[in-house]
Amino acid sequence: MKRRTVLTTVLLSGALLTTVSPAGAQDTAAADRHRARAWTANAFPAGNANILDADRLDGHTELAVGSRRFGEGKGNTYTVPVAFTRGTGDANWHELALPDGLGARTVDSDGAGGAWVTGDKAANGSTIPVGHYRNGRWQVRNAPAPDHTLAAGFGGVAAAGGSDDVWAVGSYEPDDYLTFLGLIEHWNGTGWERVPTPELDTDYWTLGAVTATGPSDVWAAGTIGTPEGWPRPLLLHYDGRAWNRVAAPDLDSRYGELTQLVAIGPGNVWASGTEEGPDHNPQTLVAHYDGTGWTHQDTGIGAGHLYGLTRTGNGVATVGHRLDNGHTYQPIGARLTPGGWQPLDLPQAAGGRGRVPGSVMAAGGRLTVVGIDVPDGTDASGEPLPPTPFSVTR
Repeated sequence: MKRRTVLTTVLLSGALLTTVSPAGAQDTAAADRHRARAWTANAFPAGNANILDADRLDGHTELAVGSRRFGEGKGNTYTVPVAFTRGTGDANWHELALPDGLGARTVDSDGAGGAWVTGDKAANGSTIPVGHYRNGRWQVRNAPAPDHTLAAGFGGVAAAGGSDDVWAVGSYEPDDYLTFLGLIEHWNGTGWERVPTPELDTDYWTLGAVTATGPSDVWAAGTIGTPEGWPRPLLLHYDGRAWNRVAAPDLDSRYGELTQLVAIGPGNVWASGTEEGPDHNPQTLVAHYDGTGWTHQDTGIGAGHLYGLTRTGNGVATVGHRLDNGHTYQPIGARLTPGGWQPLDLPQAAGGRGRVPGSVMAAGGRLTVVGIDVPDGTDASGEPLPPTPFSVTR
């Protein structure tokens, strides 16, 4: 459900062009230059890549996943999953080989120095490969896909109570082409098993994120369809016995979706996504659970979509993009500090159509943001050029 003005040029006379800029304008320009210097670029290996997600595995290692496009022209292109890693002391990213058959749409830390990586249903249609990475080694465990499905996949994985208590959430599409339903599965240390989901009176609902503070406090978020055709944010909670939908009046009245969750502790959970409805004017959406209920939070970002959310030393940080003038992707983000929400002032790409942050990670008081730079142009067949990855740290 992620739905990804004309510029006015002011012509100045020759006399105006020779005047000295006001002090305020000079200060603004200096501030812009300072913000650009504050972020340090971390290079990816050469080549295109659509970075979809990233996470910090421990205090020393980061892992980013996505896909790379090959070929040109309609019907002549294909994509393969890719992964990149960065360790202590590394300024730049290095490509990491993935096991055969493993998709790479989402990555989540396992809380013990490793990571869970997963994507969509395998070609045989019966399972969803889930990879576990630790100490440079991969293990792939297949999770059962519902019978007779056209597509299935996970949007998030989270450890709740150790290596034998892990949750994965996503969605699947039954073979009637018109239905999307949420999918919840649990890893018990030896295998994945489907878990009953709440009965929701709709033929459209999906899950894209999961987080936990313990075995009896697990949250999942996504979107649910409505009779009017626009989805609303959806929150589910697991109390150690069953999954149930959570009423959130401050969110239930809004259209949109939740794509990220972060649990700082019991009674302190954050969610982010996009608020978008019939007016087609997407607004960033951030919500907080304080132990009694969920409330909408004003971050000051305004218009746009949010795709990344992370816990920081004293709050959270979130990143995403907005589309300016119908053409330029402008990176956006904010960080919650003891003094309130502060803009991240993310640097824009040097050229092309702009920059789309997809994930944010925090460690040691520093933030790393990864995503894609969108080129402007087409290949020889007229297809849009593929994106290239970016990473910046401050």
